[in-house]
Formats: sequence, C-alpha cells, structure tokens
Amino acid sequence: MTAAMRLSPEPIWSFAPDGSVIDIADPRPEVVCFLEMGNVLSKIARFDGRNPGVAFSVAQHSVMGAQAIINEGGSPAEGALFLLHDGHEYIVGDQSRPSQELYSSASHHFYGEERMIDAVATCKSAWDEVIYYAAGLPGPEAWTQKQAALVKSMDARMCRAEAIALFGARAGEQFPKSKPPNLTSAIKPWAPMKAEEEFRKLAYRLIGEGRVIGQAATAGAARSSR
Repeated sequence: MTAAMRLSPEPIWSFAPDGSVIDIADPRPEVVCFLEMGNVLSKIARFDGRNPGVAFSVAQHSVMGAQAIINEGGSPAEGALFLLHDGHEYIVGDQSRPSQELYSSASHHFYGEERMIDAVATCKSAWDEVIYYAAGLPGPEAWTQKQAALVKSMDARMCRAEAIALFGARAGEQFPKSKPPNLTSAIKPWAPMKAEEEFRKLAYRLIGEGRVIGQAATAGAARSSR
C-alpha cells in the first residue's frame, strides 16, 4: 500500500451508522467496513437517479458486474476487484461524471481554474488504496494491465447495458458499441435491502467472510469518540 496521505489539513467529519463520526480526509484501512459499504452503496443511485421508476443502485451495479466477470471466466479475485471499484463512494459520495464536468467547467468559467475532476480523482484514489488493502487485494496502482483493463471494460459495458435497460434503446447511442455483459439476471432495479444483502453475500464469497466480519470489528473499534 502506498503511504497514507491526508486529503485536507483539517478534519472533515462525516457520520458513521452508529452516530459516531469519521474523518473522511484521513484515508486509513482500519476505518473501512465492507458491511457498511454495502448498506451505503445500496442507497446511492446510478445515473443520478434519473431513470424512470425505482433507482438502480451502485451496490447492484457492483454485484452484477463482478458476477459477470466470473461468468465470463474471470477469477474470484478479479470479481472482487470489480465489486470494490466504486467502494470509495460509501465514504466520499457519488459525484457523477456529468456533475463533475459541470462543476469543472463552471469553476473555469467563473474563477479561471478547472481542477474539480482532478480533486475528485485524487480523493477517490486515496480511499481506493486503503479499501483494497483492507480487503487483502492490490490497490489500483498495483493492478496488472489485464486487471485494469478488465475492470475498466466491464464498467463501461455495464454502464451501456444499464442505460439501455433503464432508459431504452435510444440511450445506447450515447456509448460506443460493446458486447453485453454475461449477466446472471436481467437488469431490473433491486430494493435497497436486496442490493445490500447481495453485496454482503458476494463480499463474503470473494473477500472472505472472516475478513469482512473482522474488518467490521476493527472499524468499530477505530471510530472517533466524537
């Protein structure tokens, strides 16, 4: 794991489920909890929730993409890399690509600087490193070219397939054509409780139930008393 770095000179406190707080400007593996990750990601909507009907969650995206990698001959470890690729969002939230581009363009237009996307990438990357370390997996900076290409490709393929399923065939025109993922089930939004449960079950399978539960205990003990 690369050396930990602070993302802000001052603490930035954010609530944990038990009412305590964590400093999200201080990425550390001991505060990572995969059970809480599944809970939070189950309530974060893909596409900013703009699709008609029920939201399609980041947790479901992560589970279905990880399973597709395995269905296509990938290893459990490769599936785990995908399962956690958006894990940072349970800490820093989800800044969608259109929103990032808007804020970046507006900051350049009004203030002469355009670093929003760089700042978001830096924060996500720092949390990625500690999340994968907590899972006993290599962080993105240590991935092989094959691993990086596999996660990136599946992410793009899932995004296109999700857009078509949620918005209709016209939405597919916004993406380069790609082979549909080999999914275990159709892309139909799950309720948050189901998405959380499926994320937990796949985390037990791909990361290890003992590690997941042990990390939850470690995270609970590491929490601030605030």
